[in-house]
Amino acid sequence: MFPELRTQTKPRNFRVPDVLVVRAGEKFERYVTQPPLIAIEILSPEDTLRAMQEKAAEYRLFGVEHIWVLDPEPRIAYRYQGSALEEVSSGELAVPETPIRVVLSEMFAELDRI
Repeated sequence: MFPELRTQTKPRNFRVPDVLVVRAGEKFERYVTQPPLIAIEILSPEDTLRAMQEKAAEYRLFGVEHIWVLDPEPRIAYRYQGSALEEVSSGELAVPETPIRVVLSEMFAELDRI
């Protein structure tokens, strides 16, 4: 897991997800050129869901399987499914067939401690 690691999504375009999770053993040098396992974006006050939708679409075209968007103020999480952001109602984000699981109530509770 890496914070703010440059990711080359197109030949002349780079994105910098807030958090990036790469597969075990995946190698890279200055920036990521292969689709990571997870790209996570955290909304800041100046961000819009529309802008995040565009980023998520670009990540999907690049081949990222799991795209998560977290909105810390209202404590809402979204995942990019198909071609749209959908609010997570299950209470957790997970990657099937891996031990990766984020319980949203626990994650958002950590924000209250900061």
